[in-house]
Amino acid sequence: MSLVVNFDDIPDDEKYNFELVETPDCFKIDPEEGTLKKDVCVHGSLSKVGREVFFKGSISTEIEMICSRCLEPLNYQIRSKVSSHYVPGEETRGQESDVELHDSDIEIEAYSDDRIDLTQAVYDQIMLRLPLTRLCGIACQGICPQCGVNRNKKNCQCSDKGSIDPRLAVLKTLKDKLK
Repeated sequence: MSLVVNFDDIPDDEKYNFELVETPDCFKIDPEEGTLKKDVCVHGSLSKVGREVFFKGSISTEIEMICSRCLEPLNYQIRSKVSSHYVPGEETRGQESDVELHDSDIEIEAYSDDRIDLTQAVYDQIMLRLPLTRLCGIACQGICPQCGVNRNKKNCQCSDKGSIDPRLAVLKTLKDKLK
């Protein structure tokens, strides 16, 4: 299936409800962000007012990322609401480039050839739902900075108490002088 809907398929007087499934390769996600492991399911409805189309729905998928502390892979479930407002492409072309944007303008997308492409709205919502700090678990102990062992899997004999980050050594010297 595709995340493209023809304008003429949307009834004038009622909502057009749909369920679409798109494969992960439809979305170009930077490998550093993660890799989609499941199809992207989109449940939603489209309604039109004149030539404008309003999209409301929900998405669900799963992405594999790397834990920020231990560098092990982790699977993250994405479930989110999504909405967007589509206008014909001709309306957006006539606008000047130095126009002040409002909050409602962020959700506006242009369509052309009577084809509403939901891909960008879905992609944007996936990217917005990715956590800034990616942890396999709240108790993740990470990697030992001295020997490099994953502390979640094995205990190491290194001591963190005597080690000081060389970038902070100047502050330790200052602290010792203040004593």
